[in-house]
Amino acid sequence: MVIDYPVYDPEGDKKTKIDHVEEMMNDVVEKKRLPVKTVLMDSWYATQRLMGLIDNSGKIYYGPLKKIVL
Repeated sequence: MVIDYPVYDPEGDKKTKIDHVEEMMNDVVEKKRLPVKTVLMDSWYATQRLMGLIDNSGKIYYGPLKKIVL
């Protein structure tokens, strides 16, 4: 079931991929009120901003982290 599918058009709407994901999360949690408990994500989306949003929404998130090279 497709819940949301934004079109990525950074030149047209000036939004990043992270902006789109944040909008989708807020839409699912606040507007559509879907009974989501867990969010699965790719490592590209494992940012402090998104993980904080998910955590503040009371949801659990899973996703691989990028390898940090020191």
